[in-house]
Amino acid sequence: AAATPGDAVRRARSLAASTSAPRARVPPARRGEEKRTRVRGSGGHAFDRLVRDQNHAFDAPAYDEAEAALDAFWLARGVREEAYRARLVAQGAPRDDAPDGDASHDFSSLYRDPERLSRALLRLQTLFPESNVAEMCWKEPGVLRVSPRDVAASLVTLRFALPGSDVVKIVTGQPRLLLGENAARAGAAAAALRRAFPKIDVSAVADVEPSLLTPECDVPGRLERLERLRSKGKLSPSVAVFTEGGAGARNATLFAKVFLEETRSGAESHETQGGWG
Repeated sequence: AAATPGDAVRRARSLAASTSAPRARVPPARRGEEKRTRVRGSGGHAFDRLVRDQNHAFDAPAYDEAEAALDAFWLARGVREEAYRARLVAQGAPRDDAPDGDASHDFSSLYRDPERLSRALLRLQTLFPESNVAEMCWKEPGVLRVSPRDVAASLVTLRFALPGSDVVKIVTGQPRLLLGENAARAGAAAAALRRAFPKIDVSAVADVEPSLLTPECDVPGRLERLERLRSKGKLSPSVAVFTEGGAGARNATLFAKVFLEETRSGAESHETQGGWG
């Protein structure tokens, strides 16, 4: 029988397959080699390469000689993050609108004088011998303006307000509590939380979430929002757990998370929209 065009095409394909070069055999990777090329969850080689590629990708602050000396001063005291050091260096910028003798003028002159800074840090270190006081400074530069006597008074106030708490750890994380009347306000906030949530260990809550006692958190305002919701029967079941003593009511970490979430500043909009369950 005469060959059809289709037969000719099939024979051509078969011939090409039989005369083509054989594929190279790729041996399976050994067990050790497979581990070396795997990208681990902690970063692995790919992460290390990314870090190397990004090195010097961002320009460092343009410092003059005095500012560079201050940057080195803070680096030597354990402030490794460049952004944090930049904040501290900026505290020493002269304030043209501040007259001599003004508190802000004295503050900026302190932060641009390494010798005065060393003495001020040493005084603070005597009160917090186990803490990184330089870290406290970038969190709240004003902490160096507080006299040792006032720092000690604030610590006493907080110890009375938060029996059982690690007060030193709390103020190391939130040094703003040492400024002005903030320690007294924190004590008042703790007392208000105890009245609103008698089943909660407020000292334990302060240990896990010290920011809750800062003025910025505004515990009194948050409690007022909760009371409005309670009066309208719209209190979140998540909050009710801690007032009624349900399962998990003694979990300080959970309470801090729920309290901060359920009383955030947008609570009124949820209330008017019929939110909160």
